[in-house]
Amino acid sequence: CFRVLDETGKNATGSEEYELDMELSKKMYTCMLRLQTLDTLFYEAQRQGRFSFYMTCFGEEATVIGSAAGLETIDHVFSQYREHGVLLWRGQTMQEFADQCYGNLSDYNKGRQMP
Repeated sequence: CFRVLDETGKNATGSEEYELDMELSKKMYTCMLRLQTLDTLFYEAQRQGRFSFYMTCFGEEATVIGSAAGLETIDHVFSQYREHGVLLWRGQTMQEFADQCYGNLSDYNKGRQMP
């Protein structure tokens, strides 16, 4: 079983080998917060009828960002609905997300996206 924390929340024996540097940790945390903000805004917009389709990844931010951080930029990602944090990690802007959700001309798919 792989663990970095024990049952009491302290570092598990041997977990020091897997510690992240502070810069990477801050970048991951910042990205998780941005993902949570994006999800909140876009979920509310979808509920108001502005987007026809949007799936959140509430509660899965660390899983998605942690996985993305472990990949190289040349690695392929075959994602699902709740894994858009990988794109955020790789630099996609909130405007690019909005363009895709609105299906406008600035969207990479030029509006030819599933409703």
